Amino acid sequence: MACDRAAALALHAAAIVLALAGCSGEIAPPLIRTGTPCAYCRMPAEDLHFACERASDGAWKVYDAISCMMRDAPDVTARSAYLPDHERYRLHRADSMWVVHGEFQTPMPGGYAAFFERAEADSFAAAHRGTVGTYRDFARSIDR
Repeated sequence: MACDRAAALALHAAAIVLALAGCSGEIAPPLIRTGTPCAYCRMPAEDLHFACERASDGAWKVYDAISCMMRDAPDVTARSAYLPDHERYRLHRADSMWVVHGEFQTPMPGGYAAFFERAEADSFAAAHRGTVGTYRDFARSIDR
């Protein structure tokens, strides 16, 4: 009897958590699987320091480099684009990230990396002759 009540309470708690998560209106992207072809250049996404994704027509498009997503979707909305924190590989909404454009190797030419913490972005930029800005700052000026 106690097991039935505990199971019912656990199920109820899980339903509440799921309902509250749905209230935010934001759907987090799925984890990027290495080897997934880039939606722009078709190269496999192998390095999770740079692999990113965005929502498009009810699906998620994966990119092997931030520069590929910039070329394919320079005007994405904050809720639909996710960049990886270069230091932790965790995806965050593009509008919450600091992007560094500098002299370092990336899967595709471009030299873009993203950081959740501004101090980390500044430090990385200083070490790689880079500048710090937002996704939109750089996407507006990238060659297509």
